[in-house]
Amino acid sequence: MKLSIKDLVTIALFTAITVIFAQISLPVPFSPVPITLSLFAVFLSAMLLGAKRAAFVNIVYVLLGICGAPVFQGFTGGIGKVLGPTGGYIISYIPMAFVMGKLVNDIKRITRIKMVYIMLLGLVICYGFGAAWLMISTGISPAAVLQSAVLPFIIPDLVKIGLVSVIAYELRTRLAETNILPKG
Repeated sequence: MKLSIKDLVTIALFTAITVIFAQISLPVPFSPVPITLSLFAVFLSAMLLGAKRAAFVNIVYVLLGICGAPVFQGFTGGIGKVLGPTGGYIISYIPMAFVMGKLVNDIKRITRIKMVYIMLLGLVICYGFGAAWLMISTGISPAAVLQSAVLPFIIPDLVKIGLVSVIAYELRTRLAETNILPKG
């Protein structure tokens, strides 16, 4: 895939949005996983940019963090963060973005409800990667992971999905008319 200057600028912009949204967080006292808006940014990039560009956004985001740039929640970075308890969630952004972006571009007539279903699938990918890595990295039981790192996040994540479905649908419609966002 050859990337144009417009593609590179768009990827950089959405990477910056992800970094900013990752800093908006609420700690959860009974969980090692905070509630952040980084998923909001992942959903938004996938709904607007398509599979490859959205995946690139999240690859750049993860690589910046691994290299030590303070891009993760709480202005943290480094390989330790990715290998720590929340690393599975962070890594999941890449396949989430690709799968969601692929589906949103492959569906002939995208609607808000179709976006919601696509983002729900992305959320399952996120929870799957995140919960599995949390169990591996901490040794806690599947029931404990479900209780501390999945169930408390369902409602906030559904709210994010609802908001992104409204925002992304409107943006896709308006930006398609102006040719601002890259196609495909």
